[in-house]
Amino acid sequence: MMLPIANSIDVALYEPEIPGNAGAVARLCGATGSPLHLIGRLGFSFTHPKAKRAMMDYWQHTQWHHHLQWEDFTAATEGRRVWMLTTKATRTLWDASFQPGDVLLFGPESRGLPEHLLAADPERCIRIPMLPVARSLNLSTAVGISLFETLRQVGWTPAGSAETEASSGE
Repeated sequence: MMLPIANSIDVALYEPEIPGNAGAVARLCGATGSPLHLIGRLGFSFTHPKAKRAMMDYWQHTQWHHHLQWEDFTAATEGRRVWMLTTKATRTLWDASFQPGDVLLFGPESRGLPEHLLAADPERCIRIPMLPVARSLNLSTAVGISLFETLRQVGWTPAGSAETEASSGE
């Protein structure tokens, strides 16, 4: 059962390659009510044992879409701000002001987002702040950090949580 979530943020993975990472991201999306977009060719199947194990029993709680082409994804998210996470950005996640309905876009584990996508909207390119000795983070770790910072900024509270019940007077 998927609950409607106020102030949600979508997550998009462009050509993800590793089943365990994609499964963990799907699990994060299920735990936060964040729709998941998978774009282009996938380097695995969600029936792969590593993807299934990473997702555990969150599959039925995850709203996901597979867009075969980049153009299908852009049509589905038309009018929404798409933030591209890349180690090549100078602006950090902390410098961005997020809004409900925004989309966080991540590239494949081995190469990141293609240059032509980054060049199309450099103002929407952001990075996770970290020490210079770190080349990058694991995809599912990066999604978790970015998603929860974004949700914090938009005032997201999980439905049915103690915070929700306290604010509604229950």
